This record gives sequence, structure tokens and C-alpha cells, in this order.
Amino acid sequence: MTRMARRPDMPPEAAPDAHDDAAEELEQGRIPNEAVIWAFRFFAGREPGHLAELTFHKTYANFEGLRRAFIRSPEIDAYRQSLSGRSNTIGVPLFLLRPPADPAIPWRFEPPSLAEPVSQFSTASQFEEPAYAAIMGAMALAPRAVRPRWEQAWIVAMLARAGLLEAGRKGLGIAVAKDRIPALLASRGVEMLLTTSRPGWHEAAGRPGRILRELFVPEIAPSPVMQANISFAGLATEELARLPSSGFDFCWSIGQPSLLGSTEAALDFLEASLVPLKPGGLALHCFAVNLTSSEQTVAAPGLVLLRRADLEALATRLMAQGHIALPLNTHPGTRPADAEVKAEPGGTIGHRQRHGAHISASFGLALRKGV
Repeated sequence: MTRMARRPDMPPEAAPDAHDDAAEELEQGRIPNEAVIWAFRFFAGREPGHLAELTFHKTYANFEGLRRAFIRSPEIDAYRQSLSGRSNTIGVPLFLLRPPADPAIPWRFEPPSLAEPVSQFSTASQFEEPAYAAIMGAMALAPRAVRPRWEQAWIVAMLARAGLLEAGRKGLGIAVAKDRIPALLASRGVEMLLTTSRPGWHEAAGRPGRILRELFVPEIAPSPVMQANISFAGLATEELARLPSSGFDFCWSIGQPSLLGSTEAALDFLEASLVPLKPGGLALHCFAVNLTSSEQTVAAPGLVLLRRADLEALATRLMAQGHIALPLNTHPGTRPADAEVKAEPGGTIGHRQRHGAHISASFGLALRKGV
């Protein structure tokens, strides 16, 4: 049979060949690409963000499963919110008030502090602490009350309290982005291996390229100091096991568990981050935690909201292996800003962010490798 050629103005998925391919996929029990793309356009008002997002939505058993997934999507819930006038505030969820189900998990419920940090939420009062201003000053940043700067400040506060901001220490930065932690650590003589799967991490002869230049902050550390203390490994997060065991005093990541597609993958990543550490080494991770529920949540490519129940399950699992969970402080703050929710999904500035039916806050999780 001769197939009709696609018109120049015809979208690729609308071409006759594409329809024939879609029919073949349906016969084989798979949701076709064309259906997923149009579902994104109709329900979410956008194109798929990346290939993993498209592939994930092809895994449903039928069109009913695909439809239900989009009806529960953050975009549809945000649209419902715009029609219903839902309040953009949140109170203190009751599930944060109770002690852990496992009494062996160390727990606190008190306003968190950067002066004495543990595993904790970002809260408005921490932006007003002298410790926050001091850390921002050391990183040549204005002490603005924004989520990404709190995440960097919490990691630095944890390292300072543990005595790890000193020459001779070795750190592992996982999936580094454009933050200022590497420059600050280099200025203190800390040696680092930074992992990344981003292109452009090296030049000819193995010399670090564009990524090092992005991390270079002359106000904090001159270029020779950065180059002397930083090396790179082109690794994706799931390849941490390739690194030598017991080589690092600490590791850190920002936002990685939220990007791994499923709750299980996020928890596996947090556990795997302990492997490259020395006995007693510290793993520090910042990511979004669900403030709305400890049962229902969002888990999809590009956005995973871990729940309190997930953090407790991880702590129990790791303690059974001889590792140590630092105290878990579930206090969400008491200032008016702690109740204010960013109305639109996505972005990083909102202190509390809405993702459809769920609201998230940034959380810093600290784990110590068993000795």
C-alpha cells in the first residue's frame, strides 16, 4: 500500500506514517506517542518536558489509565484551584506533630535553627538568623529569603558544625549545579570530586571545562585554588556505586531525589550516597517534602515529593544496617511566611510551593555512615 506523504505544515505526529505506527502500538498493547503528546497538550497545556516524561506516560495499561493520570496532574489541579478560589495558605499538618512510628528514630518538634542544624525544614525564622547572614556573606550572596539559598546555607551549616570545613577533608558533590558550595569549600582547602552527567564537564587532556567556569566565583576563591581542589567525574546519579568506597568525609546534593521519577528511586539514591563515604561520613541532601500528606503524593518524571513516612522508612532501613539518622525535626515553622503557598507549580523561589493537590517545602536530610 502506498502511504501519503506528510504535508509541509503537518505536525510530525499527525503524519499518516505516525498514525499507522500508533495503530500498531495500540495493537501491541502500548499507549502510542501521539496519544501521550495530545494528552499533554489538552490536559496540561504544554508539550512533554523531556523524553523520560513521555516514556513514563506510555506505561499505562490503557487510555483510561492515561486519562486518570492527567486528571490528577498538578496542571489540572491548578486550573481547578483558579476556578474555586482555593486558599493559598497551609496550616501545620497533624501528621508532622506525632512522634515517629519507630521509636528508635531520633525526633524533635521545635523551631529549626541553622545555629544547631539537624534534619529539618526550611522555615522563615532561619532567614533571620545571624548564622544565615554569615553563611551568605561567606558565599558572597545577599541574605535573601529564597529557597535555593536556604538549601546551600543548611548544607554549609551542617558541615561547619561537623568540623568538615577545613583543609585535608574530602567531599563529594553529587550532580552539581550553579551553586556556590564548591567555591566556598575550595577556599577552605577542602578537596572535592564533583559528579555530573552534564555535557561540557571536561576539555582536551581531561581539564575541567565549562562547568568549572560556571562554578568559579573570584570573590570566594581564585581560579588556581578552585582548580587545585576540584576534580570531576562524568557520572549520573544512579552510577554512584562506581565510586571507590570509603573515600570521602561527606557528600551533598541539592534537588536530586525530586528528579528521579519514583519514591523508590529517590530512597535508593539517598541510601547509595552513603557508599562512597568513610565510616562516620556525613551525607547531606536537600529536596522537596510533601507538607500535605504522609500517604498520597506526587511521583513522576521531574517531580517526586517524598513524604514523612518515606523519611521514616529510610531511617529505619539504614539504622538496621548500622548507619545513623541524625535527629528528624518535623517542625514546619510558625511565621506567616511559613503558611504562604506559591500558587503556580514549578519554580524554586516560593518558600512553600503548590504542586496540584499537594504542597511542598524544602527539607534538609542528614545521614551518617556507620563506623
